[in-house]
Amino acid sequence: MKIKDLTLMSILLTLLIICSKLTIQIGPIPLTLQTFCVIIIDFILKIKKSMIVFASYILMGIIGIPVFSSGGGFGYIFYPSFGFIIEFFLSCLITGLNISNKKIFLFLQELMGLLIIDIVGIIYMYFIMNYYLELDKSLSYIISVRLIPFLIKDIASVLISTIVYIKLIPAIKKDN
Repeated sequence: MKIKDLTLMSILLTLLIICSKLTIQIGPIPLTLQTFCVIIIDFILKIKKSMIVFASYILMGIIGIPVFSSGGGFGYIFYPSFGFIIEFFLSCLITGLNISNKKIFLFLQELMGLLIIDIVGIIYMYFIMNYYLELDKSLSYIISVRLIPFLIKDIASVLISTIVYIKLIPAIKKDN
C-alpha cells in the first residue's frame, strides 16, 4: 500500500470517529453521522481499504479507545446497537463495489448497503435485548421503535452521501 493510501485511510478513519461522536441520543440508539461517513468511506476506498478502516475502528473501540458514540471497551459488544457497527465492516461488500458512476445506481447501491447494516443490526439487537439483557422484546417492537424512527435520517444520509461522492468523483479520478 502506498503512503497516499495509508494517509487517506487515516483521514477517513478520523472522520468516522468524529462523525461517531457527533451524537443526539434518542433512546438506546445514538443518532450520529456514521451512516453518511461509512458510505463515503466505502465509495472512496472501495472494499479492501474500507474493510481495513472499519476493522481498525472496531478493534480500537473494543480494546477501550473511546471511538464509538458512547465510548469503547470490550463490554460494548453487548450494547444493542453494536450490531450496526459490525455491519459497517460488511456493508462495504455492496457499497464499495465499483458498479457504475451513474447517480441512480450509486443511490441504489448505497440503499443496499444501508439495508445490510439495518437487517443485521436489528437481528443483533434482538438477540442482545432478548438473550443477554433478557428484556423480552419482539422483533416487530425492535423494528418499530429502534429502526423506523431512524430510517428518514439514514435515507437522507444515503442521498447526501451520493451527492457528495458525485461531486468528489472528478477529484478521485484525477488523483488515480
